[in-house]
Amino acid sequence: MELNKIYSGFRLNRIERIEEINGTAYEMKHEKSGARLIYIDSPDSNKVFNIAFRTTPQDSTGVAHIMEHSVLCGSRKFPLKEPFVELVKGSLNTFLNAMTYPDKTMYPVASKNDKDFHNLMDVYLDAVFYPRAANDPEILMQEGWHYELENVDDELTYKGVVFNEMKGVYSSPDSILERELMHELFPDTTYGVDSGGNPEVIPELTYEGFQEFYRTHYHPSNSYIFLYGTMDIEEQLRFINDEYLSHFDAIEVDTEVTLQAPFNEGKIVTYPYSIGSDESIDNRTLHALAYVLPAVTPEQSLAFEVLTHALLTSPAAPLKQVLVKAGIGSDVSGYYLDSIRQPMWAVHASGSNMDKQMELQSIVEATLTKLCEEGIDKELLEASLNSIEFALRENDFGGRPIGLAYVIRMMDNWLYGNDPLELLHYEEGLKNIRKGLHGTYFEDLIRHSILENNHKALVSMYPECGLQEKKDRDVKEQLANIKSSMSQDELEAIVEQTKRLKIRQETPDSEEALASIPLLELSDLNPYIEEVERRESTIGATKVHFVPTFTKGINYVAYYFHLDGLTEEELFYADILSDIIGRIDTTRPYADVAKDINLNLGGLSSDITAIAKDGKRDEFTPLMIVRSKALHAKLPDLCRIVNDVIHYADYSDVNRLTELVQENKAIWDNEAFRRGNTIVSQRVMAQVSKVGKFRDAGNLGYYQKISELATNPAALPLLPDKLSDVARKIFRANNVEIMFVGEDGELAVFTELMTPLLSEWSTESLPHNVLQLTNTFGNDGIATAGKVQYVAQGGNFIDHGFKHVGPMSVLETILRYEYLWIRIRVQGGAYGAFANFFDDGNMIFCSYRDPNLVETYNVYKELPEYLRSFTLSDREMRKYIIGTMSGLDLPMTPALRGPRAMGIYFSGANIADKVEFRKQVIACKPEDIVALADVVESVLKDNHICSMGNETKIKESNLFDNIVSLG
Repeated sequence: MELNKIYSGFRLNRIERIEEINGTAYEMKHEKSGARLIYIDSPDSNKVFNIAFRTTPQDSTGVAHIMEHSVLCGSRKFPLKEPFVELVKGSLNTFLNAMTYPDKTMYPVASKNDKDFHNLMDVYLDAVFYPRAANDPEILMQEGWHYELENVDDELTYKGVVFNEMKGVYSSPDSILERELMHELFPDTTYGVDSGGNPEVIPELTYEGFQEFYRTHYHPSNSYIFLYGTMDIEEQLRFINDEYLSHFDAIEVDTEVTLQAPFNEGKIVTYPYSIGSDESIDNRTLHALAYVLPAVTPEQSLAFEVLTHALLTSPAAPLKQVLVKAGIGSDVSGYYLDSIRQPMWAVHASGSNMDKQMELQSIVEATLTKLCEEGIDKELLEASLNSIEFALRENDFGGRPIGLAYVIRMMDNWLYGNDPLELLHYEEGLKNIRKGLHGTYFEDLIRHSILENNHKALVSMYPECGLQEKKDRDVKEQLANIKSSMSQDELEAIVEQTKRLKIRQETPDSEEALASIPLLELSDLNPYIEEVERRESTIGATKVHFVPTFTKGINYVAYYFHLDGLTEEELFYADILSDIIGRIDTTRPYADVAKDINLNLGGLSSDITAIAKDGKRDEFTPLMIVRSKALHAKLPDLCRIVNDVIHYADYSDVNRLTELVQENKAIWDNEAFRRGNTIVSQRVMAQVSKVGKFRDAGNLGYYQKISELATNPAALPLLPDKLSDVARKIFRANNVEIMFVGEDGELAVFTELMTPLLSEWSTESLPHNVLQLTNTFGNDGIATAGKVQYVAQGGNFIDHGFKHVGPMSVLETILRYEYLWIRIRVQGGAYGAFANFFDDGNMIFCSYRDPNLVETYNVYKELPEYLRSFTLSDREMRKYIIGTMSGLDLPMTPALRGPRAMGIYFSGANIADKVEFRKQVIACKPEDIVALADVVESVLKDNHICSMGNETKIKESNLFDNIVSLG
């Protein structure tokens, strides 16, 4: 392609090679419509398309978020109720979603299949430029909010998908804190309102306001189009121009993100948040101190990432240490945010009390002043810089398309008229920052951007019992007043509208409409899977698993410690050990260990997991996995550090252990409600299976025990002995299997390095198969101050004589995007629901951010009847099969190949069986789905249930044997 030449209406304005991402960028402008476009040509088959719009709401009605949902509810070429869902059902996408940010809305898709990629791009472009929502108010009612009234004498209520989604968001105290923080820091700009929507304000959105927002923001002149990967770019440009952009003329758009004027002095404000009536208010306050920074360059942004890691993230972080030791909070963290026009830097403290509010700011600023005067530890800064640099070079996003990460990063400049490609270059910035280690680079940054900056706010959230109940009463009273002010005709109109909306929701799309969505053929599907090579060897008493992989010079190492030699009680201490590895003293202070990790490794982490035996009821391998990664040249350091944190860990410091236990509790206090679907699903399975009980013990069971331990001064001094004893049982050379991922020849180096280290590890012979788990009995209702519910029911189908078969995976797709989607999301107003059938026989249904409780259990109850009458055309069946196969075929990065191989090894899975299962999926017929009615009905009759949510709803349902307080 040539500069200044026009390709299908796009003038090519710039070509730039970006070595850091192994790609060449082409920046263009569509002359007729004003659309901007960037294409990155890279040897990556996982192609990405994204179209984004600058969306700058002026209130918290959630109009930007509701618009994101609504434009995907049918369009000119695809006149279905929800083309997005039809794509999910029947696409081989590797990513398909839409995201609302404070100042932009993005619509990204990705696929490795050329035909599929084209189809996805076509549906998304038609959705944003020709949505039915622009002329159909019922879409706003369903996706946003509406009055619900089935009969004139009924109680008037609010309903809507985004309305209930945001009720879930506003049930987490840290989410409320972030919202209030932005409101205080940016009172005069779009950042001061909630683009996602505040449930208290969402009902103020009118359809006229909704339409106006679309007209203002969804025009090509306000768009940013991105393409990435190996493709015929001229063909793609031709399609985008001919089908879409050529039909629009450029206009002046007024969507600029305005600047917030700096403050003359900082703010200090306080807000309450609700907790359950049985929850303690002690140590439940949250504080956030944040600064809006003066203009920063991309290099300075990178430096702030390093600074935040050094001061607040690493266990050696001096600012974090000072705040924790001063008792400001049990969990102290921080972040740097540069994805908005005016970047901000924040310090968070949770597990605190209101009397610590004023100390937070004084300690932060006094500590930063001292660090500037005395100089920040250069080794600490270098360690954090190395950690950030490793992540940039590894370029791994956990299986997500790399191109998606690039466009999200680019938008942080592109949206504000700055150079979008500048943010993909990092070599020069790293070089300059590394030079700055030898001077006062970081200290000057702190002085100028933080200490001399009055644009700041200190926001605190304190717990208040009964606040949610009071708000619920206020809403009820408000709706009663609204209803009483309505005439009989107005009430009957709402009843009629409620009926029309339900008819719309229940009426399936026509075959003609469904046929408008392009669909691949079953011949496009591959029943075979890539078998990841795994070679076994030994180092003394230890088995080693080598997974040969091209890793760009990085080695991935994992130590799989068996936990079957522990008792059920000891699992709790294993969980604590997993949390504190690398964060306590060894033969060196933990701060030195942390610096060593960041200087030499790409990360070190640990977690507890259970890998079920393939097709076996209640057979599983319980494991603690210690993972690390490093450049191959740093492999000696990796082996040395892992040996240090495992073999020489010192559990004797009660004060440090207390800090870590209380920090963990504070993190759980804030995040527990967000983990609701995992909590209730695992609590159901704890009644049903041993593996379910094991997983629940590390989830809600762990939270309950860590909460008890954190508030029991008598138990904490006993912790060193407990941990030492459990560590002795776990960390043995004859109790571990090691995974090594690297290139041929590198295993020999690893073996030579580990041999002398492992020879020092214990090989004490201890009994295996000690672990005996007792199932939980009784259905639990978990009462919280939340505004919505998580509703789960499940059991085990092997108990009823059934086995795991391919059609069960197809049924998962059908339930998630048809039966449960329509009944629980579309009609019920929940954010979503899912079903899982596992090869060990466990089966679970779960809804999330659900306004209902009893009604959702009725939906589950009626499922067998739905399945017995299930019919579907060949084309629609093909769609579900394709969508199911897409979910089975997630991309594998070098970092994921090792865990995949180890999962197959520990599960005892047979590749031939996996291929047979995939063939069953591809061959699935409607009658195979009908046959699963008996499976579902048998399990549902066992009545294993658990829900978490609003305290009043939980208690008034009378469904549960036990009412459990969260925390």
